[in-house]
Amino acid sequence: MIKSNVLLCLTSLLLLQGCSFFKKSSTNNLTKSNSKRIYDLEDKSGRFIVERENGYIKNKNQLILKRQVFSNDDPTKKPLERSIVISNPGKLKSLTVLRPFRSQYTVWFEKQKFFTEMLLDTKNKSLVVKMSSPEKQWNGTKNFPFPKGKGVYCFFSQVIDCASVTGFLNQAIGKQAGEMYFHIIWEGYPYFMEQYINTREEVFSRATLKYDGKTKNGFSRFTLEAGGQSIFYLLDSRAKIQKIFWVSQGFTQSYKGSKSN
Repeated sequence: MIKSNVLLCLTSLLLLQGCSFFKKSSTNNLTKSNSKRIYDLEDKSGRFIVERENGYIKNKNQLILKRQVFSNDDPTKKPLERSIVISNPGKLKSLTVLRPFRSQYTVWFEKQKFFTEMLLDTKNKSLVVKMSSPEKQWNGTKNFPFPKGKGVYCFFSQVIDCASVTGFLNQAIGKQAGEMYFHIIWEGYPYFMEQYINTREEVFSRATLKYDGKTKNGFSRFTLEAGGQSIFYLLDSRAKIQKIFWVSQGFTQSYKGSKSN
């Protein structure tokens, strides 16, 4: 069951030992998060280059993530996939969180453009999704009410950033145990689901991010369970993504290099 508050649950093997609220986290380090990181990506459709760029705009209090996917054969070409997600650091009671604000996602299938935009409608407690594509069923505007109850929401591509801001990552790594309960917003809906088999066609998914130990290389391993899928993240000592494994989709993303702004 997804709990209304985010809890750090300490476990030893299969035995639940206890839970505690996250410690307060600060947004001061967000100004230091500006960077561009390059990854190699391989899935069942081929090999690609991923550019992942983070930036924090202090006067607007916005954490922005830009992600682009290029062909591995010629990365100077136009992107095959592009997304931008914007969140506002804020408070949920005493917990620091990233509040999803807006996203845009574009993908090209057979040289045709498919676009979706999401906007938070605070008045009606819903997410407005605007779609534009060559397909009749994927056009127009839809409203999706947020699931009932309070809790943490994170864009899919910002899951690690989201968990870091709450303080969960540092605590879980320090205690070598822990789980974070929240909801994912799939900013690539509905086109993302067309790329990966057996993914649920939903905007919101209940999710758990669980600490799963250390690798022989010293990376911290976390498992994301969401929408019937399991995705594994390997993080370095600064909680930066080194690798992502999505085994059921034959998906592997590996860190290649970075460039600080």
